[in-house]
Amino acid sequence: MSQSPPAPHLILVDAPPGPGMPDILGALKGVARWSVVTLRWGTPEDQDRRVEQLAALGPVQVIDRPDQAIDEVLALAAGSDPVDGVLALSELVSYHTAVAAAALGLPANPPAASARLRRKDLQREALRAAGAPCPPFAVVTDEAELHAAAEQLTFPVVLKPAVGVGSLCVTRVADLPALIAAFRRAVGMHASDPRVIGAPRVFVVEEVIEGANWHGDDRMGTRVSVESLIDDGTVHHLAVTDKLPLAPPFREVGDVMPSGLPQPRVEEIRRATTDALRALGVTRGATHTELMLTAAGPVVIEVNGRIGGGVCELLRAAAGYDVVAQLVRLALGQSPAALPEFRGHAFYYTPQPPQGEYEVVEISGEEEIARLPGVLEVVRAKRPGDRLVADEGTIAHPFRVLATSADFSDFFTRLKAVEDAMTLELAPLPGPSGAR
Repeated sequence: MSQSPPAPHLILVDAPPGPGMPDILGALKGVARWSVVTLRWGTPEDQDRRVEQLAALGPVQVIDRPDQAIDEVLALAAGSDPVDGVLALSELVSYHTAVAAAALGLPANPPAASARLRRKDLQREALRAAGAPCPPFAVVTDEAELHAAAEQLTFPVVLKPAVGVGSLCVTRVADLPALIAAFRRAVGMHASDPRVIGAPRVFVVEEVIEGANWHGDDRMGTRVSVESLIDDGTVHHLAVTDKLPLAPPFREVGDVMPSGLPQPRVEEIRRATTDALRALGVTRGATHTELMLTAAGPVVIEVNGRIGGGVCELLRAAAGYDVVAQLVRLALGQSPAALPEFRGHAFYYTPQPPQGEYEVVEISGEEEIARLPGVLEVVRAKRPGDRLVADEGTIAHPFRVLATSADFSDFFTRLKAVEDAMTLELAPLPGPSGAR
């Protein structure tokens, strides 16, 4: 009697943020033999709980910094059990995982493409070289280069780190003094934020991209995102996601999937995304592309080498689609087995505090929100006494709500009900970044 071939051996490089643990375990358990490398995060209790959950997949190694993932993966691959693929689900470790996979000759992007997906400066240069619509920009590492950039560019401009996460330190400024102040603050915050530890002190300054409201509805924003799977150079777009208007300067408040734009507009966005992926040399894996909708067409803001935050849950809620299972196939060099078929809309709502620094005085409403029609999940992310710092990006949200709607117009009704059920009282904190 012939024996079945052994299940493939994969390494999961794990870190928050990313899909929830139920989605990770539900998609990965039993489909392969797993070794797990996880980034130390949160309190010791949080870390112990995460390791215990991941142990359901296989042996778990804990690392203290994202860059240590490379050596840990290489060490595991040097053992007696050959490795067939490497998978990451979080942007904190997606680059390092890609580097390790390429070094092992496993399915992965070329190293140059992985670098462009990680660093916005290299990405902007590649897009410009390919003739993609791109705002004037400059790369800066110190204040002398910052002054030179200010002479070349027209204000207002946006300052952003070349390696960032969750809108960390992304700031719009109107003049040189404000740019210098923003740069000094960003340098300090970027150097100490554990989400980007070890990243180079490189920033991009670029002219503001002026958006146009393609929805013709002020309740919707001028940005969209596109989730894609790439298999040996073939691009499969999973969804175009609409955005609510951003909280200043660039913090995401809400997403609704799939887009409510007319199909010709959706196709225009998909084509712009495909062109960008080809310009960056992406050949395998998952990408999250953010675009500004302008009067002249879509303009790529950035491309990230992973599925977007919350997208796993949105795809599951709106289409019953398990994207994590498809990512396993890509890690093994296989094609996606299916693409989403949407049966309605799903949305995330993550309200943001005003600009500045605040203390939470009162927060409540999650029980009432949970009883609303269509609500699948509500998380109160803060508690009284917590600080909310706008410059830290989207992680400053006090609530996170996942819900569904039958159609796009019903989305607004359900969103308003969620907003009305929330109670949030904030007190501004003193300091240079406090509210004025």
